[in-house]
Amino acid sequence: MKKLDILNYDRASLEEELSQNFNLQPFRARQIISWLYRRRLTNFEEMTDISKDVRKILDDNFYISRPKAVTIQKSKDGTRKYLFDVNGSQVESVLIAQASRYTLCVSSQVGCAIGCKFCATATMGLKRHLKTSEIIGQAVAVLEDEEAKDFTNIVFMGMGEPFHNVDNVIQTVKLLTDPLGLAVSPRKITVSTSGLVPAIKKFGDSGAEANLAISLNATTNEVREKIMPINKRWPIEVLLQALRDYPLKNNRKITIEYVMLRDVNDSEKDLKRLPKLLHGIPVKVNLIPYNDNTGLGYYQPSVQKINRWQKSLLSLGMSSSIRWSKGDDISAACGQLATA
Repeated sequence: MKKLDILNYDRASLEEELSQNFNLQPFRARQIISWLYRRRLTNFEEMTDISKDVRKILDDNFYISRPKAVTIQKSKDGTRKYLFDVNGSQVESVLIAQASRYTLCVSSQVGCAIGCKFCATATMGLKRHLKTSEIIGQAVAVLEDEEAKDFTNIVFMGMGEPFHNVDNVIQTVKLLTDPLGLAVSPRKITVSTSGLVPAIKKFGDSGAEANLAISLNATTNEVREKIMPINKRWPIEVLLQALRDYPLKNNRKITIEYVMLRDVNDSEKDLKRLPKLLHGIPVKVNLIPYNDNTGLGYYQPSVQKINRWQKSLLSLGMSSSIRWSKGDDISAACGQLATA
């Protein structure tokens, strides 16, 4: 019998697996989850509060995976980029050094099928979805890096479209927020999507708690279709209605990500349209100066224009920030992740 990767289970699904197939009580799942994530064991034999008979059942039927760090690149600003081997595929994760915290950016797919024209990952196409174990494994492996600072925040903004792999992302978020798992606050986890409307609803209804970010990047369907082909299926007005219907909790806001592309989506008309489009939706706007990807044909607007956009949005009472790049000297910035 082929062994199963135990990191593919959140607490609820592990309880079900152990009960139905091995006649083990639910509290065993709580014990195991705690050993896997609080103490990050890789050997069932070391789970000392579990009987030898149960440990043998676990060892005979399950294994505990870890992605292998092929390379770790270090930026001058303290950011670290990891190239992980996950079951023969390669993905990148980034530990971003910020003024008061460290944020881990994880990948959800090998490559991406969405095809955004300004993103390096899109040039790979989609190779495959990452399993729950391969996503959560990135976080665990970075925590085990003795040279790295512990992260407090996690963003699903690495390689791939998280909501194209929504079931595994939901399960990963549940493990991240489980008090017996990695115990990350839901307020410190953000899942970003290019706008897969049915998956937005599924995620909102799933019980997985995290912040939602939408990669909007245009104020007209004409421009958005050119740079984000997904807009042909779910145009701006459909996407924004999904945001109006989204079940926000505890006065949270949806993050609107707007990658600023010179002479593409940064006109005065765009600046006037954006607040009107978002009117009535609880949002904060992240302006993201484009990070250079050689050969893709897009460029960053002037610093003066980027600052003026933020000032204009703030003057209208909108929450807005500029997300300046980290790790761009090692191609670890937003939109730059791609593997050979």
